[in-house]
Amino acid sequence: MTKENTVKTQGEGRSTWAQTLYDELNALPSASRLSNEQLEVIYAMGYTHLTQRQYDQALSFFLVLSLYGATRRHYLMGLAYCLQMLERYDEAIDKYSLALVLHPKRYDAALRIVECYLALENLEEARSMLGWLEEIDRASPQGQPWGGKVKALREVLGAKRSKD
Repeated sequence: MTKENTVKTQGEGRSTWAQTLYDELNALPSASRLSNEQLEVIYAMGYTHLTQRQYDQALSFFLVLSLYGATRRHYLMGLAYCLQMLERYDEAIDKYSLALVLHPKRYDAALRIVECYLALENLEEARSMLGWLEEIDRASPQGQPWGGKVKALREVLGAKRSKD
């Protein structure tokens, strides 16, 4: 990503088109229908179901949240996680990808995408995403806090390849 096409917003470097998407999602009428307090009450209810591993119930709450708070990272991640736990991996990848586009410096979404690709046995995509994460980790002077998880996923990928 070059400096010219990067927009700094809230400490995150979004590309110009990602910033436009972010702004347009926030401009939708649904984005202002519920107050922050109302959204957080819904989130608390969904999160409670999530922690109790009631993913079907949690999914309903996170679907509502994704309509009324479409750019909020924790809503997108909750929705994607529900889908992942319900083994709806392709849908989870879509939601994690949206979270990564809207919040590009938060790499946990990319780690979850790798997990979904592994579950789908799409080893090439998993390998590609892990390679990207490894590059980011190597470029950081102290490494990334999630570097160990990348190494563990690489080992899982290697084990899957050796089985084939």
